[in-house]
Formats: sequence, structure tokens, C-alpha cells
Amino acid sequence: MENFLEKTKVGIKERNKRLILDCIRSNPLIYRSTISTMLNLSKPTVSALVEELIDEGWVKEEDKDVQHLKVGRKPIRLIFNEQAGFVIGVDIGGSNVEVAVCDLSGHLIEQCVFNTQDYVNQSLLKKIQDTVFLILKNAEIGPEKVLGMGVGVPGIVNAETGMVIDAPSLNWINYPLKAEAEVIFGWDVHIDNDVNVSVLGEQWLGRAQNKENVVLLSIGTGIGCGILLNGKLYRGSNWGAGEAGFIITDKNKAETDYAKPFRGYGFLDSQVGGPALVTRMQENVNGVSAHPLQNKHAFTAKEIFDYAKEGDALATEVINEFISDLSVAIINIASILNPEIVLIGGGLSKSGDWFLDRLIEKVNIYTPFQTDIAIAKLGDQIGVLGAVTLFLEENESVLK
Repeated sequence: MENFLEKTKVGIKERNKRLILDCIRSNPLIYRSTISTMLNLSKPTVSALVEELIDEGWVKEEDKDVQHLKVGRKPIRLIFNEQAGFVIGVDIGGSNVEVAVCDLSGHLIEQCVFNTQDYVNQSLLKKIQDTVFLILKNAEIGPEKVLGMGVGVPGIVNAETGMVIDAPSLNWINYPLKAEAEVIFGWDVHIDNDVNVSVLGEQWLGRAQNKENVVLLSIGTGIGCGILLNGKLYRGSNWGAGEAGFIITDKNKAETDYAKPFRGYGFLDSQVGGPALVTRMQENVNGVSAHPLQNKHAFTAKEIFDYAKEGDALATEVINEFISDLSVAIINIASILNPEIVLIGGGLSKSGDWFLDRLIEKVNIYTPFQTDIAIAKLGDQIGVLGAVTLFLEENESVLK
């Protein structure tokens, strides 16, 4: 019985320390007395636990020099030490891998990007390892200051075991990424689908702050979807929630004129993904000798958007179909989930400010309620910041 009571006391103490630390993180320059009131904890309890947090390096007191300038003796305010530890974020994409080290407030300290396909058939994890220690060296951060790592993967991931079930662009099937990474690095590693981690990043630092029901559609080579329901990631019964690329937006076309573009990709991927837009544009300009793209060996989805912005008829036709298919997908998702906001991310979102108003107009014609749609805020950093968020979320608090 005594052992049980002792464990209970320790558990309550650690819980209160986490609550106090989270309170200081959320309320910079807060007083001990304010924490006591906000958390309904006694002042002696708060003072004792704050002293422990200061000793452990998680919390700092306001600059004493500032205090000396004040008249009379006043309570000292507390500041979260955002560099008490650091987290590695890794965003693995089919084209590029981005690796970054962040402090505990999500500030990027150092980052590096390399081409995925140069290493995917060799040792991608070894390249990630080399890159991690390179950016730590450049940032003058010792590995002992790293609390852990979050990783986003473009595929279906068992987030509990860290097993990559299927990542077509990496040729990974049932790959134990978490287990191998933890052996190499020696710290905790958390793995999830890349769009799942992205929506977590938007919830922490982006346009989904203070929102609990959010959908993020990432549009690049294919279409990914991250879903927050009641503030938590919804991953599905087999870790496959959010495979929005398999949504069918045209029944007739799906039945008569559809072939999967790649293994692991679905109908919507074949309609609104970057390669799909390029294929459609190539078909449009074929035989149109006057068009600048007719004899161009290779062009990108961005170029199609650029031509459409300039009023090019063939490019405009492609983009109008893109908006139509994307709007149908959002209508279906929003009608079922009723999110507070739908965010658009991924490479094609860089042209989003140009087509967003038309997309919103189409969606709101058919949904039973107004749906807020916006471009994701974090841009190119959404993956690594999301991966950092994943680590912090899975550990509940930075406090060990």
C-alpha cells in the first residue's frame, strides 16, 4: 500500500509539473501567483515545482537587470526556455527529403534538403543520419540536447509501431522505419503519414490554431489528406484514413476512362495531381503549333497555372477541370466531416491565391453549410514543423 501511495504522489507531482510548464509556455512572462490561480494549485506547490523546472533548465526567470530598474521589490515573471532541448523534424517526400532541427517553440535553427531518389535505392536512412549530424554540427547543438525526432512519410504508416505499411514513391512495404531509426540515433523517434504530421503543424503554428476539426488536403504528385477530429488525428482502423487520392469525382470517367497512374494512386490523383495536369495539357496542345508548350520536351504544373493566369485558353481549360474535380472532393469531405476549416497545402497550393475564390464559390453551392477554405500557412516548412509537432504531441510534453 505504501508503495502504491508513493507512486501516486510521484504521478501527481509530475502531472502538476507538466501543467505548470505548459502554462508558462502558453503565457510568456507569467507570475507564480497567476499560475496558482489559473491551475487552482497552492502557492507553495507552484513555487516548489517552478524551482525544480528552473533547476532542470525548462524555465527561466525574467532578466534580473530588468528587475533592478523597477521601483520596489516585485514578483519575478517566468519564461519558458525554448532552447532547453531540441527536436529533429524529417519530411520524406517522393522528390525531396527535408531535415531540420527546431527549438521547443518551433523555430527552425538549421535545415538541409536533398534529393530522395538519389538515395531511395541505397540507404536513405543512412543519408538522413549523416544530414542530421551535419545540421547539428552547423547549429553547434550537441546530440545530447536532442529530445527526439519526428518523421513524416508519404504512405500508410502504423503510427503505434512505426512500421511503414506502404510508401509507393519510396518502394517501402512493411518497412520498420521507427525501429531502425531508433537504433541508429539512440533517441525516441515517432513516425506518421506526411500529411498527418502537416495538419498537426498547422494546428500548432499555422491556420488551424485553436481549431479541433480540420482537414488538410495536400496537392502535389498525388493528393493526401490529414484529418483532425475533436483535436486529435483520425488515422482510421487500418491507418489508412485520409487516402483522398482514391475519391471518385466523375462516375462515368471512372468506369470508362480510368487507369491508375502509379501503384498506390487513385482516381483523384489521376485528375488533379501535378503529373495529371501536365498530361492533360500535353493532350490539349498536341498539334497546336502556335502554342509555346507544343514543342517543349517537359513542362510543369506551375507553368500551366502561369499560362492560365495570363488567359491562355488551353491552360484555362485544364485548370477549370482541376478546380471542378477538387471542389467535388472537398464537397464530399466537408459534407461528411463538417470541419471548421479545410486547408490546401502541397506544391500546387502555391498557386492557390489565384484559384481559391473560385474553389470556395463552387464548394459552397453544394454543401449544406458554409465551408471555410484557406491555403495552409506554413508553406514549404509544413512537413518538418509538422514532424516536430508529432514528436511533441506523442510525448505529451517536453518534460521528461
